Amino acid sequence: MNNLKKVLFLIAALVIPSLVYIFLRGFGDNKFEIPVYYSNGVPIEGCESDTNKVHLVKFKDYHLQGSQLFYFPQWINDAEFYRQCKRIKNKPYQVVFTAISDSLLQHELGNTLVVSDKQQLYDIANCALVLGQEAAVSKPIYNQLVLVDAQMRIRGYYNGNNLEDMDRLDVELDILSKEKNE
Repeated sequence: MNNLKKVLFLIAALVIPSLVYIFLRGFGDNKFEIPVYYSNGVPIEGCESDTNKVHLVKFKDYHLQGSQLFYFPQWINDAEFYRQCKRIKNKPYQVVFTAISDSLLQHELGNTLVVSDKQQLYDIANCALVLGQEAAVSKPIYNQLVLVDAQMRIRGYYNGNNLEDMDRLDVELDILSKEKNE
């Protein structure tokens, strides 16, 4: 009787994991999608376009290619932001950090998109990157990153000094990278 229990236990130990594996494979691939924000635009007072809807077409004038992470260096008030961004930059993703600045100063993370004045900074924050999702931005939003994909669609907003947000960014860049390769 004791040997029968051992044999049954051994069979169960081999069969149960196999059944679990077969069951899980039946559900297909784990596929995650990152949302596209404002795919139909969003009306924001003061933003000019033919349909009064927000879009990123204005960035095409700058010949940006691939995934971009936009940030405003003058609105960074924490060294943790740069530590987290450098951690993401060292990953194998093809993402370009682009500072939107009103000066020609070189920034730590990469490209600089120079604008003419503070009002233009707010116009980009409001009308192109929709940083003020609830209302127009009229004062700095600190430590903010905006992910824009190669089709110029907003894919995410991240607080650069929040570890959970930056981990989410890391995962979402991996997903975007796999989407691009499919």
